[in-house]
Amino acid sequence: MSGMTQVAALVIAMGLAPLAARAETGPGGNDGFWPGFRGPGGSAVSRDTNTSVAWDIPSGKGLLWKVDLPLPGAGSPIVWGDRVFLSGADTQGHGAVFAFEAKSGKLAWKGDVPLTGEPRIFDENTTLAASTPVTDGKRVYAVFATGAIAAFNLDGSPAWKDDLGVPELQYGYASSPVLHKNLLIVQFDQEAEGMAELIAYDTQTGKVAWRTKRAMGASWCSPIVAETAKGPQIVVVSCGGVAAYEPADGKEIWTVKRESRDIVCTPVFNNGLVVATLGSVGTLAIRPDGRGDVTATHVVWENGDAGSDVASPVAFGDGVFVPSYAVMALNAASGKKEAELELNGTVYASPIVAGGKLYLIDRDGAVTIAKADKTLGILGKTAIGEPVDATPAVANGCLFVRTHKRLIGIQPAGGDASGKTPQAGPK
Repeated sequence: MSGMTQVAALVIAMGLAPLAARAETGPGGNDGFWPGFRGPGGSAVSRDTNTSVAWDIPSGKGLLWKVDLPLPGAGSPIVWGDRVFLSGADTQGHGAVFAFEAKSGKLAWKGDVPLTGEPRIFDENTTLAASTPVTDGKRVYAVFATGAIAAFNLDGSPAWKDDLGVPELQYGYASSPVLHKNLLIVQFDQEAEGMAELIAYDTQTGKVAWRTKRAMGASWCSPIVAETAKGPQIVVVSCGGVAAYEPADGKEIWTVKRESRDIVCTPVFNNGLVVATLGSVGTLAIRPDGRGDVTATHVVWENGDAGSDVASPVAFGDGVFVPSYAVMALNAASGKKEAELELNGTVYASPIVAGGKLYLIDRDGAVTIAKADKTLGILGKTAIGEPVDATPAVANGCLFVRTHKRLIGIQPAGGDASGKTPQAGPK
């Protein structure tokens, strides 16, 4: 796949109330919460054990609900309690954040975000809402390809907004924001020299807390906040390699330099290592306890065969799983391949793990569920029935999937389309 095609691909790329009946564990433990891109901590891992491995959307088996979306977008859904949030935008200047009821799929509110400027659009599948929103349970924050940033209170009332201007990126903007304490972190990389920045906003006021110039090249990835033994680090990947920054002030901590093209995959932090997939260059693991340029000293392992054009890796237990036309299981300590599972289609939606089950959805909506271990044993195969590029969300055993035109809720294992759910599921 060409660099142009793979990046454009990305850019196109809870509980049922009343939640008081369940213990609201919070983002770290999941349950009714999937607060940002790839869930708690950007890990793409849920502790939910009762997610379904068999449903049939045309017949309604296992279907909670499905609703048409008012505006297009490639960003993923997020969940907080009894609300599912996502963003959308068209090319006529209309952007919005939507809140849906998790139980019924009913639209709870819509927050309008006027968009100005003309970002580059690669093809008809490119959207101006490729970024996934993020929430702290007080507000929902969304970034659009025009550089517009909007924050809404959970009741839908506007909190604050800003506009960074249209970034210079030939495929459009796709990075999703992340949160750390009272800061909203925005990776605003651009292709023009001296223009790339990492920016932190005060979540309450919308004022810029700090901004740091970057010289690591363009990127369509999203940052993560890694809770390392040395303290939290904002880890970002771009065409020049991998870098980490201090959340408090944005100062650079360390860099690993690796030249690559059109970086899309978001890194993951697992077992004390930062794991990053650099497109066709492959996947590497970095020990995050260094300072300065640690290229020669802190790369623990590399696997040049474990590449991915769009979908990000996920780590679980002793394994790292890298998806593309096949999914490769690597040993998390050594990076050696332990298994490989061929897929029928290309995967743009990043895989997730729920209760030890690895979910892979290809662009045609075909779903493969495998054991998230070195066997990659098949647990089930089913389908969404529509094209999918966005990463699914998990909350209280339910799966929430954005297709090109709809948002779909899938019941936990043992549920049915009438709304009944198993005892361990949402109440």
